[in-house]
Amino acid sequence: MVPFEHRRDRWSPAFGRRRGGVQDRPHRPGSGARADAGEPRILGFDGLRAVAFLMVFVSHKAPSPRTEALGSAGVWLFFVLSGFLIVRILAAARARIESGTATPLDSLRVFYRNRFARIVPVYYAFLFVLYATPLGSPLDLGDAGFKRATWLYLTNLYIERHGWGTELGHLWSLAVEQQFYLLFAPVALILPRRHHGALCGALIGASVLMHVVLWSAGDWLVSFDVDTLANLGLIALGGLAGLRTKPLAAWLGRDAALIAVLALFLALPLLAGETGLWLVVGRLSGVLAALLLLQIVQCPESRTVAILDSPWLRRIGVISYAAYLFHVPLHAEPVLAALGLPLAGPRAVTLALDLALTLLLAEASWRLLESPARRLLRAPRRAAREPALVNPL
Repeated sequence: MVPFEHRRDRWSPAFGRRRGGVQDRPHRPGSGARADAGEPRILGFDGLRAVAFLMVFVSHKAPSPRTEALGSAGVWLFFVLSGFLIVRILAAARARIESGTATPLDSLRVFYRNRFARIVPVYYAFLFVLYATPLGSPLDLGDAGFKRATWLYLTNLYIERHGWGTELGHLWSLAVEQQFYLLFAPVALILPRRHHGALCGALIGASVLMHVVLWSAGDWLVSFDVDTLANLGLIALGGLAGLRTKPLAAWLGRDAALIAVLALFLALPLLAGETGLWLVVGRLSGVLAALLLLQIVQCPESRTVAILDSPWLRRIGVISYAAYLFHVPLHAEPVLAALGLPLAGPRAVTLALDLALTLLLAEASWRLLESPARRLLRAPRRAAREPALVNPL
């Protein structure tokens, strides 16, 4: 591990400026913008994505009440992370609009183009392979209505009405993300930037109200799990954290505090009792996730962030989108059997092989499809210097 050389410095606000208005430069390889992404990278965030994916992976491959709660928390961590980054992107776009260097329509086009380049090609390639080739024939892919819902990013709405009953139920969370992009982005680009925090707060309030409505109506637990509004509050919570400009208390920036918040976030679902109760009130753990993101951004030189930014965790985080897509229907045993290598071993062995196969395929997807698609499809980078979204540190 290359040691960090930069000093403990002042808190970087939401638009990443230090005193004097100079953007800090990265002090070690890999700590700045990804060449293929064109966006600044926050140290530790890819590692946190890896943690979230592994939480979900374990819940699907070794199901139990505790691991299912852990998997739900992993999805919620993804939501908070997404909100933290996306709302900052939209806030920076709105800042350009207010400075007269961009228009709302052009900014919305750029935002949607970049989101399309990041998530759509591999998603539709995944669906095409399963629906149109023999590779999907051994799997329960749902009925025609479910398949239409997956194509339209309405999977969560279908599941809320009809239940799970398919090996592609995990696509519900990607549908929620897309619905957030469609609903939130136009409003954020029209609304003055100073009101973005209030917009996130209103969405959080609406999400809490939806929980009350679902509880009062006696809706089944699936609704608490996949309902759009119930989950958009987590994305908005991440956005609210991303807009924060004040530093945390100094003691929250210490390694011990960072480890404690991460450990508590991981422990709560494992200590949860009834699964239904966790789905109803467990989203409160999103506050811990948001706090964790602020701690990571404020203290990039901490040992905990160094661990999260270790090469193997960072790489899993980079390919976590495809890994999330692939992991549920992907099983090592039939693959090895087809190759004449029948597997008979403990569950831990098959789980490890499933993980290895998932990451291998996700890495191939990144190199052969996702990264080239992003370079080809995303909007050209602006030549002029823009307001910074994050301090790459």
